[in-house]
Amino acid sequence: MATRHTLSVAASTLALAASCLAGALPASASTAATFPASVSIAAAPSTSALPTDAEIKEAKKNKDSTNAMIARIEESLASSRAEMQRVENEAAQAQESLLSAGEERDLRTADAKKAVQQLDYAKTYLAQSRKDLGAIASDIYRNGAGNSTLGLLLDDNQDGDLFRKAATIDALSEQQVKSVNTASEAEALVSAWQEYADAAQSAAEDAAANYDSAAATANSTLSTYENAVDPEKKLRDELISNLATLQQKEKAEVRKAVEKKENEEQQAALEEVIATADTAEAPKEAPEAIKPLAVAAPQELEPTEDSKEEATVKPKAVAEPTELETTEDSEEEDTVRPKAVELDTVTPTLAPEPPKSADPEPTKTAEPKPTKTAEPKPTKTAEPKPTKTTEPKPTKTAEPKPTKTAEPKPTKTAEPKPTKTAEPKPTKTAEPKPAPKPQPTKTAEPEPTKTAEPEPESSGKSYSAAFAWALKTADDPSKYYVYGANGPNAFDCSSFSQRAFGQSGINLPRTSTQQFFSAPQHVSLSNLRPGDLVFSSSNGGASFYHVAIYIGNGNVVHARNPSVGISVTPLSWVNNLYSQAARY
Repeated sequence: MATRHTLSVAASTLALAASCLAGALPASASTAATFPASVSIAAAPSTSALPTDAEIKEAKKNKDSTNAMIARIEESLASSRAEMQRVENEAAQAQESLLSAGEERDLRTADAKKAVQQLDYAKTYLAQSRKDLGAIASDIYRNGAGNSTLGLLLDDNQDGDLFRKAATIDALSEQQVKSVNTASEAEALVSAWQEYADAAQSAAEDAAANYDSAAATANSTLSTYENAVDPEKKLRDELISNLATLQQKEKAEVRKAVEKKENEEQQAALEEVIATADTAEAPKEAPEAIKPLAVAAPQELEPTEDSKEEATVKPKAVAEPTELETTEDSEEEDTVRPKAVELDTVTPTLAPEPPKSADPEPTKTAEPKPTKTAEPKPTKTAEPKPTKTTEPKPTKTAEPKPTKTAEPKPTKTAEPKPTKTAEPKPTKTAEPKPAPKPQPTKTAEPEPTKTAEPEPESSGKSYSAAFAWALKTADDPSKYYVYGANGPNAFDCSSFSQRAFGQSGINLPRTSTQQFFSAPQHVSLSNLRPGDLVFSSSNGGASFYHVAIYIGNGNVVHARNPSVGISVTPLSWVNNLYSQAARY
């Protein structure tokens, strides 16, 4: 009681001092920066509902007064509990927002760093191309037109025939065009990467500022929650003591009755949610996690590994497996063209596609070979092998032809090139997906704990390893709850479910909201089965701030909050339960 009066006097004294001091200061000095607009202790539950000893004695004089005081205390218990849940929910929501902001900040920062690196590559590529152009110009200046395409056309030397001249002109002009196009491409890449790097840097700065703001909110709400825990427990204990005095019962008995009533109310609320779950709206569209930049990313470059003297770079080849597969049975030149088209779509100036123009050369030289191989194709290509094994024996007249058909040309044309078109690159491009966030390094101890409902009904998926790890972790006093923690000893709700599902080989994203919207299936709470994830939402499913793992028999295992840690509880204990669950 003394503490309660002291706090009141202290608060009054502080308010009086502040008002007097504010009145003594000039108007310009009395600013919000000097003194806060209000002084509040939001974390501590209000003690105004706590009756005094005198009020308790007075209420015991007659039955009506006693019943009225009991009702007042029960109402105070309910409001205190609701206030504590509100503070806890706000802290959880702020931490969820902080996780999302952190992911965006990290992604934007990495993207900006990569853009700067690509800009450096583009500048190096431009310097290389200009050097090549300079070499061509210097060669023409030094040798005159004698070695130029014009000189070849005017050459009357009978030693060279028209076909040789045409091939030489084609080779020289192609090389020169390639160098010119490379320079144009490099200039375009420098310009494009400069623009993209500026946009990426700006986005990274915005994401960092957003993260700082989210961190400030998260720290504030967490502090409010932590400061409210002990006062709420103390207030609840005193209210139950007063209730025991009025009801003339043992305090433990009254506490048990209060908790039973609260559980019944929670169960009734759960049944109401389940009753309306089948008619509830379908899950809303997932919020766009991270918006792409307004500027499209240009064609990437990469350093070459075969350079001995100086570092060089080249555009990174972009190969879509689907396009290469569709053109696999067509002619060889067609199988190369999709790459050039892809580069064109990145920057319009890349139409010449210097890195790819070198590829058609083998296709041109390969064109005469199909015409030769067309003669022996039907029957003779299969016969050379036996004739080789019997060459010493038959010296009969029909053998000159097999010697021609035994030429290695069919075997060469038969398929070095398809092996090129079946490049292993498509298999590499199909692999970016496996980067599982969970770290299933823990042993999947198959403990037969509490999971009375196994998983045969879960359409082939087994959650036994996930349940075993989750239940063991909940029973381990060395494991605890920390907002934003990722293990191995501390977890929050979504990192706990992520790690648990990882034990069963199921990869979950990091945040509660992502875990809901990434699920392949959503089911009503009336159709829950072990392994489903249930969620808390304060905005009708637009986002989520808590996730729990349903283990059957009306129970869930979850990382709850810093004050109670990780445990198994009834499903009804999940606050603001959303009507839909996620099934993986």
